[in-house]
Amino acid sequence: MTINRIREVINKSVHLFFTQLKYSVLMLKRRMTERQFLIFCCLVVGCLASLGAIALKLFVVKLEHFFFESSELGDIVWYQALTPILGIGLSSLLIEKVYKSSFKKGNDKIVYAIAKKSSDLPFSQCYSHITTAGLTVGLGGSCGLESPMVATGAAIGSNLGRATFLPYKERTLLLACGIASGISSAFGAPIAGILFALEVLMIEVSIASFIPLLMSSATGALLAKVLLGDNVLLTFNTIRSFDYNNIFLYLGLGLLAGCLCLFYSRVYHWMDHKFAAMGGPVKRWLVGSLLLGVLIFLFPQIFGEGYIFIKTLAETGQIPHNSILIAHTHNEWLIWLFICGIMIFKIFGTAFTIMGGGNGGSFAPSLVIGALLGFVLGRFFQLLGYTDVPITNLIVVGMAGMLSGLFFAPLTAIFLAAEVTNGYSLFIPLMMVAAISFFVVKSFEPLSLEMKRLFQESELDPTDKDRFALSRLELRFLISKDYPVFQLNTDLTAMLEMIRSSDKDVYAVVEAVEEQGNENGKKQLLKGVIYLNDIKTILFDDKKREENKKVTAGDLMMKQIALTIKDDMHSAIHKFEKLHSAKNVLPVVDENGNWLGFISKASILDKYRSEIIRMV
Repeated sequence: MTINRIREVINKSVHLFFTQLKYSVLMLKRRMTERQFLIFCCLVVGCLASLGAIALKLFVVKLEHFFFESSELGDIVWYQALTPILGIGLSSLLIEKVYKSSFKKGNDKIVYAIAKKSSDLPFSQCYSHITTAGLTVGLGGSCGLESPMVATGAAIGSNLGRATFLPYKERTLLLACGIASGISSAFGAPIAGILFALEVLMIEVSIASFIPLLMSSATGALLAKVLLGDNVLLTFNTIRSFDYNNIFLYLGLGLLAGCLCLFYSRVYHWMDHKFAAMGGPVKRWLVGSLLLGVLIFLFPQIFGEGYIFIKTLAETGQIPHNSILIAHTHNEWLIWLFICGIMIFKIFGTAFTIMGGGNGGSFAPSLVIGALLGFVLGRFFQLLGYTDVPITNLIVVGMAGMLSGLFFAPLTAIFLAAEVTNGYSLFIPLMMVAAISFFVVKSFEPLSLEMKRLFQESELDPTDKDRFALSRLELRFLISKDYPVFQLNTDLTAMLEMIRSSDKDVYAVVEAVEEQGNENGKKQLLKGVIYLNDIKTILFDDKKREENKKVTAGDLMMKQIALTIKDDMHSAIHKFEKLHSAKNVLPVVDENGNWLGFISKASILDKYRSEIIRMV
């Protein structure tokens, strides 16, 4: 009862705020042109999405201060290993008991909403990711805040678009503005925010739409700079200029980043399947959080997002010896192996956090792992005696390599790295490493980490634009019942009368079946179809009609492949391809074989053309 009351209070408070905002915006809509109103909405979304991202960031900072910085136990490793159990548990409880089915994790769910739900996202996602991700990461969960920030911004854009009655195209643009602002606020990187929306979530916008996107993203970056400052944002200030003598280091880093991305992707999806098979959320929480606790106890640097750790690593080149594995050693090679362990087990820590019920994403872990990869490579050559190794450069470029390969976002990776280093001195190595990593992963995996999960769950492939547009169509909206229907025992005379009064050339043959719970008492079980071309010699020849007057529809029908109501458009097109070229209509049945109507190939193609126009 208490949980339901909390949910009701949160919903009412947030809903009241957005209701007031909605009426204010609608009043302005009457006084503006469509273009002016759209730009205004994009600015509003940019501000709100940025404030949502900032609220999430500050929530995490406050939790970390309360539980760790101001606590006497804060520096004790076993305490840090236990707090994620609480954080993941509270997050899982909120998801399962408060937000329930309206809560969706992952960027792939946003792509699904764009494709299948006309860019409509639940209203609760405007705030649910802030609470759940804040608890998860603030108490030590080993994942990132960027995915929840993206989901929050997308939900704000979607709901504002729906509240102001904007059509699909403009609503999708507002959704993209929320995403761009969220990423921009996370890093103070407006260009990376725009590219993330276009590359990772594959949102298609026209050239004219770039102005609203730029304004939203710039707004997010500005608010983050003002309200958060550089102490919270990820920045690097010790970058060296690019030296072409180190080109082989960067080439090797690109190859290693690609291989590590493949390993990350395979491990993540394998863990996803294992946890999905466990059953209830309590078991997943216990297994995931306890395993994460063990990892943090052995490798304390896995704790939390990891940004502070890699900033310290870049500035000092040292790690704290607070693990029992290296507490009593000063052997540089053993410490190097320990850092390799952090890099590998960070992948498992992220999987344990998210699969165990916590809320977060792989964006931050990919950057942390990439930074560690760059450090490991540079440190390896330092230990071999090469003193002039640009380790900080390798850390930043390694981040770009992992981000590019894991999310298939080379441009986002390049510009994000350039923006967090406050310059473009590393542009050449960034381009090289991002391209090589992307090429290596793409050679083995056709889809990125999150789009692969989307394809496995719904067979949507955003990279194939034609198939993606076709996937947006739903069979049930194309069914037509305006066709003559014959019973099995309908005689030739009755058939002729019905055919003369119809302009159709295909007819369903059904059998009436009694069915309990049906208001009409009967269902029409499809037995076959009759094509006019196949029987017109009998119908319109008096002599043959007289000879066959005792023939029924059951005698003339032919068995025909049928579409089921659950078939997608790809299945429908595949079945049409099996038909004779002159027969471009198929019957549709429900899961019990009851006739629902016919669907024509022409109606699919017409709807497909309309969808393409709608998306452009």
